[in-house]
Amino acid sequence: MANKDYYEILGVPRDASPDDIKKRYRELVMKYHPDLHKNDPEAAKRMAEINEAYEVLSNPEKRAQYDRFGAVGGQGANAGREYDFNFGGGMGDFFDLDEILRNFGFGGFGFTENRRAYHDTSNRDTNKPTRGEDIEVPLTITLKEAILGTTKEISVTRKEVCPHCKGTGVEPGSGYITCPTCGGTGVVRRVQRSVFGEFVVQTTCPTCHGTGKIPKEKCHVCGGTGVVTETKVVEVKIPPGVDTGVRVRIKGQGNAGLHGGPRGDLYVRITVIPDPSYKREGDKLYYTAHITFPEAVLGTTIKVPLIEGGFETIRIPPGTQNDAEFVIKGKGARVVGSRRRGDLIVKVKVNIPTNPTPEEVLLIEKLKEIYDSKKKGM
Repeated sequence: MANKDYYEILGVPRDASPDDIKKRYRELVMKYHPDLHKNDPEAAKRMAEINEAYEVLSNPEKRAQYDRFGAVGGQGANAGREYDFNFGGGMGDFFDLDEILRNFGFGGFGFTENRRAYHDTSNRDTNKPTRGEDIEVPLTITLKEAILGTTKEISVTRKEVCPHCKGTGVEPGSGYITCPTCGGTGVVRRVQRSVFGEFVVQTTCPTCHGTGKIPKEKCHVCGGTGVVTETKVVEVKIPPGVDTGVRVRIKGQGNAGLHGGPRGDLYVRITVIPDPSYKREGDKLYYTAHITFPEAVLGTTIKVPLIEGGFETIRIPPGTQNDAEFVIKGKGARVVGSRRRGDLIVKVKVNIPTNPTPEEVLLIEKLKEIYDSKKKGM
């Protein structure tokens, strides 16, 4: 398919927006889907071509690669391909139009061989173990903690399995009764009319959620939900090198799952407080050291504080200019997942007296005389 013009297949210009491409694809599905052209042997092939074009042009990375090279992946547009919808493969290139329509917000219509069709949307098992939802909480830390790593204890409000009913939602000893809405089938049916004819739509029962039964008496602790809300203290290990916006994942510390399902995860979103002494840029730290004018002229030795504590002594050579930079290797920031540390950059600022004493004025005037005599001799 590498030589095919996907824009021509969809009938859109090369500068078409993602919304235009999606809209056009939806129109083509409604027009050319094989379920609407059962007597046309070319329908499935045409739909596969339309789907392939949409799969490439709806993906920004694949579209950019196609625009540049005329193909996607190492072996053309078919390489490593994945579909959002259940297209192709087995059963004579079957295309699930219901699935497409649901993903585009139309709901399912249940296309079959008959004019009066039957569509079942109740095939989900609501009693199966379900993973708990993830939780995200904010955490503010210092720059030192961000660079070196730290361990924090945070309070997390989350869902826990109800200790009274053990997550069933049923008051212990009461049991279940048949759902009065669906009569125990777990589904409800309704007739729906559309341009394609009359259809029977079957959906999951909203009362029992597909189980066909409801608690005779709901758990008085959780109200039948099977979970209760509690606040827990969770220990969070922050790895070295994090920065503002980074999310740290703590597996299995989110909300409790349903029907014995695993817990969700806890995500901690980091915000780093600006430090008055250091500025961070990637893996580098910047520190500003102030020296006097005589120290800049004659040279000096200064102690630079390190973010982990302690000092590093550096030599400022004679004649150092304002904003000169000196590098202390391996004392900067760390990138998450790496053992390497960047450098600490020391920027020198030469302090100019704003209110000199009379003695300082006398000495500066003497120095000026020396400079002036040098200029005359040049």
